[in-house]
Amino acid sequence: MAEIMEAKKILILCHKPPYSTNDGGGIAMTQVLETLCASGHEVTLLSMETHKHPSKRNNILKDFDDNTIFVDTRIRVVGVLKNLFSDKSYILSRFDQTAFENALIKILRSKNFDSIIFESLFTSAYLKTVQKYSKAQLIYRAHNIEHHIWESKSRISSNPLTKIYYKLQAERLKKEEMRFWASMPKIACISNDDALLIAKHTKAVVKTVSLYADEQFLMQEGEGSKVDFFHLGAMDWLPNQQGMDWFLDKVWPELKEKEPDAEFHLAGRGMSQKLTKRSQEGLFNHGEIFDAQQFLSDHKVMLVPLFIGSGIRVKIIEGMAMGKCIITTDIGRQAISCTHKENILIANNKSDFIDMMIFCLNNPTEVNRIGENARNFVRENFSQKHVEQELNTLLS
Repeated sequence: MAEIMEAKKILILCHKPPYSTNDGGGIAMTQVLETLCASGHEVTLLSMETHKHPSKRNNILKDFDDNTIFVDTRIRVVGVLKNLFSDKSYILSRFDQTAFENALIKILRSKNFDSIIFESLFTSAYLKTVQKYSKAQLIYRAHNIEHHIWESKSRISSNPLTKIYYKLQAERLKKEEMRFWASMPKIACISNDDALLIAKHTKAVVKTVSLYADEQFLMQEGEGSKVDFFHLGAMDWLPNQQGMDWFLDKVWPELKEKEPDAEFHLAGRGMSQKLTKRSQEGLFNHGEIFDAQQFLSDHKVMLVPLFIGSGIRVKIIEGMAMGKCIITTDIGRQAISCTHKENILIANNKSDFIDMMIFCLNNPTEVNRIGENARNFVRENFSQKHVEQELNTLLS
């Protein structure tokens, strides 16, 4: 790691413990935390612990001040109905918690910070509190453009009432999100696409500080030789749910008719009962797994049928780092400037997915070539050294 001239005192605000999950948001926050600690900065972390995201303190680093506050952010019918008569986003208001604010005030009164990092839009409720009690420079870590996700949910929803509700929330969320952009002096985006869009709506310094591929993934060699297909993801995340339902309903049955021996292996936490009980020829549901890296190693071609999203897909970066050939959509590839049939395969509809899967089954040598090119691409474009340099530039 490159040496820095001066250590900074940094406070990071998180809407969940960064070390508690293997989802993309958790990994993104953990990487910032670990990089800052490794750079020699004095880091204080204040994060929310929730029913969905409990804290796992045995996994954390030792060289930072960890503060975790339990809050109840569960969606409640009464809260949803009351919010209809408000002009605020219910998506964000659930994270506006008195206990967390009190803990924040206590920390700000006890320490002076050089920089305070707001991890994700869900910490935006605490901007005024921070401004009241601290003179530190403020940095917003934009994981994605949140209102784009809810606009996409509204477009693809088949339920008229749900469509209307998603659209309402997207409109409110957009106003609050853009207001937050305008309030921030510095913004660190995970993707170049998000950085370019956000820069049009704020005078802030907007930089891209992406993710890095963990060395353990780059060093891992795949163990499976047979061309099979797999998906690994957080199945309690709506875009993954919708993508997988679409794939299993529309793509997999037709693919099996053409290729009877094809196998699809599915794994991830938070699976619905409907998905857990789903029975289809050639589908192997592994549920929540203990060792994600081993699962990636055991299988050959990663499928990411994603039609909603913003930011960057961490699991795609990890899969590419391990030399996996990946079939995904243009939305899945977003923020990863890779090339179709060179280091990734792009499929945006049913026929595309079927064609690319048959291509993989018939061309195992090409699967290996694309996978190795993917590994080299990640090694060159997603390094921890680059993330460290970009973070330290923002902190200066």
